[in-house]
Amino acid sequence: MASSRSGLLCAIMFLAIHGGWAQTSDTISSACSNALYTHFCVSSLSKASGALEADLTQLSVIAVRLSSEVAKPVSRFIEKLKKRNPNVSALEDCSDLLKDTREQLHDSQSELKQLSNVNFMEYVEDVLTRLSGVETNQDTCLSGLKESNVPATLVSSVKDNTDNLTMLISDALAVVSTLRQQGHICLL
Repeated sequence: MASSRSGLLCAIMFLAIHGGWAQTSDTISSACSNALYTHFCVSSLSKASGALEADLTQLSVIAVRLSSEVAKPVSRFIEKLKKRNPNVSALEDCSDLLKDTREQLHDSQSELKQLSNVNFMEYVEDVLTRLSGVETNQDTCLSGLKESNVPATLVSSVKDNTDNLTMLISDALAVVSTLRQQGHICLL
Protein backbone atom coordinates (compact mmCIF):
# COMPACT_ATOMS: atom_id res chain seq x y z
CA MET A 1 0.00 0.00 0.00
CA ALA A 2 2.79 2.42 0.92
CA SER A 3 4.67 1.79 -2.32
CA SER A 4 1.55 2.43 -4.40
CA ARG A 5 1.05 5.71 -2.52
CA SER A 6 4.63 6.67 -3.15
CA GLY A 7 4.29 5.76 -6.81
CA LEU A 8 1.15 7.88 -7.03
CA LEU A 9 2.91 10.72 -5.23
CA CYS A 10 5.83 10.49 -7.68
CA ALA A 11 3.45 10.56 -10.63
CA ILE A 12 1.61 13.57 -9.24
CA MET A 13 4.88 15.38 -8.51
CA PHE A 14 6.17 14.57 -12.00
CA LEU A 15 3.00 15.97 -13.57
CA ALA A 16 3.09 18.99 -11.31
CA ILE A 17 6.68 19.77 -12.19
CA HIS A 18 6.74 18.76 -15.84
CA GLY A 19 3.10 18.74 -16.84
CA GLY A 20 2.17 22.28 -16.05
CA TRP A 21 0.14 21.85 -12.84
CA ALA A 22 2.53 24.11 -10.99
CA GLN A 23 5.37 26.38 -11.88
CA THR A 24 8.83 25.01 -11.24
CA SER A 25 9.38 28.03 -9.03
CA ASP A 26 6.80 26.37 -6.77
CA THR A 27 9.27 23.52 -6.32
CA ILE A 28 11.92 26.02 -5.28
CA SER A 29 9.48 27.81 -2.97
CA SER A 30 8.48 24.51 -1.42
CA ALA A 31 12.10 23.43 -1.03
CA CYS A 32 12.93 26.71 0.71
CA SER A 33 9.77 26.96 2.81
CA ASN A 34 11.51 25.86 6.02
CA ALA A 35 14.71 27.78 5.38
CA LEU A 36 15.87 30.32 7.93
CA TYR A 37 16.66 32.69 5.05
CA THR A 38 13.65 31.87 2.87
CA HIS A 39 13.92 34.80 0.47
CA PHE A 40 17.67 34.32 0.07
CA CYS A 41 17.12 30.59 -0.54
CA VAL A 42 14.49 31.18 -3.24
CA SER A 43 16.54 33.93 -4.84
CA SER A 44 19.83 32.01 -4.94
CA LEU A 45 18.25 28.77 -6.17
CA SER A 46 16.18 30.58 -8.81
CA LYS A 47 19.35 32.04 -10.29
CA ALA A 48 21.27 28.74 -10.24
CA SER A 49 21.88 26.87 -13.45
CA GLY A 50 19.37 24.05 -13.91
CA ALA A 51 17.29 24.90 -10.85
CA LEU A 52 14.15 26.01 -12.65
CA GLU A 53 13.75 22.56 -14.23
CA ALA A 54 14.99 20.63 -11.18
CA ASP A 55 13.05 18.31 -8.93
CA LEU A 56 13.59 18.32 -5.18
CA THR A 57 16.48 15.84 -5.30
CA GLN A 58 18.24 17.89 -7.96
CA LEU A 59 17.57 21.10 -6.01
CA SER A 60 19.30 19.53 -3.02
CA VAL A 61 22.38 18.90 -5.13
CA ILE A 62 22.23 22.44 -6.52
CA ALA A 63 21.85 23.99 -3.04
CA VAL A 64 24.92 22.12 -1.79
CA ARG A 65 26.81 22.98 -5.00
CA LEU A 66 26.08 26.70 -4.47
CA SER A 67 27.49 26.47 -0.95
CA SER A 68 30.56 24.70 -2.27
CA GLU A 69 31.10 27.32 -4.98
CA VAL A 70 31.00 30.12 -2.40
CA ALA A 71 33.25 28.22 0.03
CA LYS A 72 36.16 28.31 -2.45
CA PRO A 73 36.68 32.09 -2.55
CA VAL A 74 36.02 32.35 1.20
CA SER A 75 38.73 29.77 1.79
CA ARG A 76 41.13 31.70 -0.48
CA PHE A 77 40.29 34.92 1.39
CA ILE A 78 41.12 33.29 4.74
CA GLU A 79 44.41 31.99 3.29
CA LYS A 80 45.36 35.53 2.20
CA LEU A 81 44.51 36.89 5.65
CA LYS A 82 46.59 34.13 7.23
CA LYS A 83 49.62 35.14 5.14
CA ARG A 84 49.20 38.81 6.07
CA ASN A 85 48.71 37.96 9.75
CA PRO A 86 51.03 35.01 10.44
CA ASN A 87 50.89 35.50 14.22
CA VAL A 88 47.12 35.04 14.45
CA SER A 89 46.69 31.35 15.21
CA ALA A 90 42.90 31.69 15.05
CA LEU A 91 43.24 32.28 11.31
CA GLU A 92 44.94 28.89 11.03
CA ASP A 93 41.91 27.40 12.77
CA CYS A 94 39.60 29.27 10.39
CA SER A 95 41.58 27.96 7.45
CA ASP A 96 41.25 24.39 8.72
CA LEU A 97 37.53 24.84 9.30
CA LEU A 98 37.05 26.16 5.75
CA LYS A 99 39.00 23.25 4.31
CA ASP A 100 36.77 20.90 6.28
CA THR A 101 33.70 22.79 5.04
CA ARG A 102 34.78 22.40 1.44
CA GLU A 103 35.47 18.67 1.84
CA GLN A 104 32.17 18.04 3.62
CA LEU A 105 30.20 19.98 1.00
CA HIS A 106 31.92 18.02 -1.76
CA ASP A 107 31.13 14.72 0.00
CA SER A 108 27.52 15.80 0.54
CA GLN A 109 27.08 16.75 -3.10
CA SER A 110 28.52 13.40 -4.22
CA GLU A 111 26.27 11.48 -1.87
CA LEU A 112 23.15 13.34 -3.01
CA LYS A 113 23.99 12.52 -6.63
CA GLN A 114 23.99 8.81 -5.75
CA LEU A 115 20.55 8.73 -4.11
CA SER A 116 18.17 5.92 -4.86
CA ASN A 117 15.12 4.65 -3.02
CA VAL A 118 17.24 1.81 -1.64
CA ASN A 119 19.75 4.01 0.19
CA PHE A 120 17.65 7.17 0.41
CA MET A 121 17.23 7.64 4.16
CA GLU A 122 20.77 6.56 5.04
CA TYR A 123 22.37 8.95 2.54
CA VAL A 124 20.05 11.85 3.32
CA GLU A 125 20.66 11.45 7.06
CA ASP A 126 24.43 11.39 6.40
CA VAL A 127 24.17 14.59 4.36
CA LEU A 128 22.02 16.31 7.00
CA THR A 129 24.49 15.37 9.73
CA ARG A 130 27.40 16.64 7.63
CA LEU A 131 25.64 19.92 6.75
CA SER A 132 24.65 20.51 10.37
CA GLY A 133 28.28 20.22 11.39
CA VAL A 134 29.51 22.39 8.55
CA GLU A 135 26.91 25.03 9.37
CA THR A 136 28.72 25.79 12.63
CA ASN A 137 32.22 26.11 11.14
CA GLN A 138 31.94 29.79 10.28
CA ASP A 139 30.61 30.63 13.76
CA THR A 140 33.45 28.65 15.32
CA CYS A 141 35.93 30.58 13.17
CA LEU A 142 34.48 33.95 14.21
CA SER A 143 34.33 32.96 17.88
CA GLY A 144 37.97 31.93 17.77
CA LEU A 145 38.95 35.25 16.23
CA LYS A 146 37.01 37.21 18.86
CA GLU A 147 38.60 35.20 21.68
CA SER A 148 42.06 35.90 20.21
CA ASN A 149 41.53 39.62 20.69
CA VAL A 150 42.34 40.40 17.06
CA PRO A 151 41.29 43.80 15.75
CA ALA A 152 37.54 44.16 15.25
CA THR A 153 38.18 45.09 11.62
CA LEU A 154 39.69 41.64 11.01
CA VAL A 155 36.72 39.88 12.62
CA SER A 156 34.33 42.08 10.65
CA SER A 157 36.15 41.34 7.41
CA VAL A 158 35.94 37.57 8.00
CA LYS A 159 32.27 37.86 8.98
CA ASP A 160 31.47 39.85 5.84
CA ASN A 161 33.11 37.15 3.74
CA THR A 162 31.45 34.22 5.50
CA ASP A 163 27.88 35.55 5.82
CA ASN A 164 26.69 34.39 2.38
CA LEU A 165 28.33 31.00 2.89
CA THR A 166 26.60 30.61 6.25
CA MET A 167 23.23 31.47 4.71
CA LEU A 168 23.76 29.13 1.74
CA ILE A 169 24.70 26.23 3.99
CA SER A 170 21.68 26.90 6.19
CA ASP A 171 19.47 26.98 3.10
CA ALA A 172 21.02 23.77 1.73
CA LEU A 173 20.26 22.13 5.06
CA ALA A 174 16.62 23.25 4.77
CA VAL A 175 16.31 21.96 1.19
CA VAL A 176 17.78 18.56 2.10
CA SER A 177 15.47 18.45 5.15
CA THR A 178 12.53 19.01 2.82
CA LEU A 179 13.82 16.15 0.68
CA ARG A 180 13.98 13.93 3.77
CA GLN A 181 10.38 14.83 4.63
CA GLN A 182 9.40 13.62 1.16
CA GLY A 183 10.84 10.26 2.20
CA HIS A 184 11.84 8.88 -1.20
CA ILE A 185 12.92 9.94 -4.66
CA CYS A 186 10.98 9.58 -7.85
CA LEU A 187 12.65 7.36 -10.39
CA LEU A 188 10.71 8.36 -13.50
